[in-house]
Amino acid sequence: MRDKITAIIFLIFILVFGIGFLLLPDREFSEMENRKLSQCPVFSVSSFLKGDYTADFEAYMSDQMLLKDTLVTVKVDTVKAMGHRLVNGVFFGADGYLIQQYGKPGEQLQENIGHIKAFAESAGLPVTFLLSPNVSEIYPEKLPALAACYSQKEVISGVEAELEGSLSFVDATDILLAHKSEDLFFKTDHHWNMKGAYYGYEALMESLGLSAKPLSEYEETEGSGAFYGSLYSKAPSGSQVSDILTLYKNPNGEYLVNYVQEADTAEDLFALENLEIKDKYTVFLDGNHPYITIDSNAEEKENVLVLKDSYAHALLPFLADSFGHLEILDLRYFHNDLQQFIEEHQIDRIIMIYNVDFLSSDVNFLWLD
Repeated sequence: MRDKITAIIFLIFILVFGIGFLLLPDREFSEMENRKLSQCPVFSVSSFLKGDYTADFEAYMSDQMLLKDTLVTVKVDTVKAMGHRLVNGVFFGADGYLIQQYGKPGEQLQENIGHIKAFAESAGLPVTFLLSPNVSEIYPEKLPALAACYSQKEVISGVEAELEGSLSFVDATDILLAHKSEDLFFKTDHHWNMKGAYYGYEALMESLGLSAKPLSEYEETEGSGAFYGSLYSKAPSGSQVSDILTLYKNPNGEYLVNYVQEADTAEDLFALENLEIKDKYTVFLDGNHPYITIDSNAEEKENVLVLKDSYAHALLPFLADSFGHLEILDLRYFHNDLQQFIEEHQIDRIIMIYNVDFLSSDVNFLWLD
């Protein structure tokens, strides 16, 4: 009798999900995973014989599964209930922290250091490199018992030693540790929050021999109290408490943001409409773009080139109050001749802003060559 009940439940499951798959329209984008979903592949004999069609169709079936997001959440909660504290490279830490696992870097880090060193030595301009640790280095006490991440401080110190003499290096670790009681990172996202980014900005300006604009001169506003970030997307749990996304705005700031490739402009450093979508971190300069410029009413008028990852997005509003013109490139998407760009735009100095996990794993630093 039990076998019959199991068989009936299984058949009902297959029937419901099969009908749902056939009748419901395909989703193009998953807000939970923050990515485009696979669409039904076009059949051809050649793609079938190569195995490409089968692989693409399996990906399509997986992405378009009925109630996929709900099922993933149920799976994660089940795993948590069984006592597991690591899911998809994300630790379930104390006080609601989701912490990205960080292992000992491999050859990619050394390759990236080589690209940076060669670029800085050939640029013919002052180059400043700001490197930030992630939450596992600043809040190791939030990791589950017996869980450990490789020392990011050790990695950052090693990077600094290898780049010594080629550029000015700024390690954000100490200033973040000094202010760790102020909650400097999101709990559900791999980025620092805007408070953490401010202290990175402060360390950067000190290294440049310039004064940082005091945080007290900014207006603090709650952008959203319902932010579930990138780490939540990797390990969604029904019991996870959301982050509060706080913005700091300069009431006297004047800005013109140019999204060059998109031929679009804005007078606000914050894309406030993005607070209504899942990926609320894109409120900072509308997320990832190949090439952005920011003109402001800051007194310093140097032409500054910023090379960056997404950690820079929460810091750039502060930097725009110190430099009147920023040329901002993301090497994940900008693959033009960099030296030619520097000459054509009459760049005066270069600032590089990255986090250690990105530096350890990204493959796009080769575009510095």
